[in-house]
Amino acid sequence: MSEAVFFICGTINIMLWKFYKNDPDVCHYLFGTMHLATEEAYTYVDLAKKYILLSSRYAGEMDLNVSYQHDMTSYFVMGEGSRFQDFFRPKQYQKARKIILKAYGKDIAHLDQFTPFYIHNFLAELSLVKTKNGALDHFLWEFAMSAGKEMDGVESFDEQVRILQQIPMDYQIKSLKDSIKNLSTFRRNINHLNTLYAKGACEQLYKSSKKSMGRIRKVMIYDRNVNMKERIKALSSDKTCFFAIGTAHFPGGKGILALLKKDGYKIQKLS
Repeated sequence: MSEAVFFICGTINIMLWKFYKNDPDVCHYLFGTMHLATEEAYTYVDLAKKYILLSSRYAGEMDLNVSYQHDMTSYFVMGEGSRFQDFFRPKQYQKARKIILKAYGKDIAHLDQFTPFYIHNFLAELSLVKTKNGALDHFLWEFAMSAGKEMDGVESFDEQVRILQQIPMDYQIKSLKDSIKNLSTFRRNINHLNTLYAKGACEQLYKSSKKSMGRIRKVMIYDRNVNMKERIKALSSDKTCFFAIGTAHFPGGKGILALLKKDGYKIQKLS
């Protein structure tokens, strides 16, 4: 029986695919997720749960059982004697504080020991309305564990930390300053990504994410896609697997779907 195969998302609104090498009945699943606790992020949760239950192994972007043993915030604390406010002129810093306080009701003075990247993510989370108790990727991890699945991660905890620590400080500072300067646009863009996910518009989500990352897209997307593709192949070599990975890693000519296709796998959308 012929199979419809899709290598990138294009205009297809979808967040779940199956992939296989030869027999479509011996397949594995790829699910695009978001690290958000919004209503929109949970749009496809029932679909994901259905195919998690059909799999023997669940692999998140990383092994969350390992991450639970660490205080992630400690990896984004600047060195002794360094302060976030030192990246600004005094008047510029006070202006930034006032802008953020007015927009979010939060004073960033208590985050003075953290990196610009951490504060940027903090503001991004504040820009969205949380309606769930936890981010989607954490919910799916807990669901798979409760269902008795074998648990793993496509990237290790240490790998993820090293990747984040590779982001140049000058890039972090400029990105955050630009966002604060145009806070309404920043908030609108964050909410736009959230809406795109709910619509299943993964190609648009990928393009928006890629654009926002600028010169760090190679480190944050392309290089990781190659490594994750190899790990996906290894984990799926002996049993049926369900992979939950950030949506922006799937589309495009350098995306995981295209990389798997080049290695002889067939990709089919599921809904």
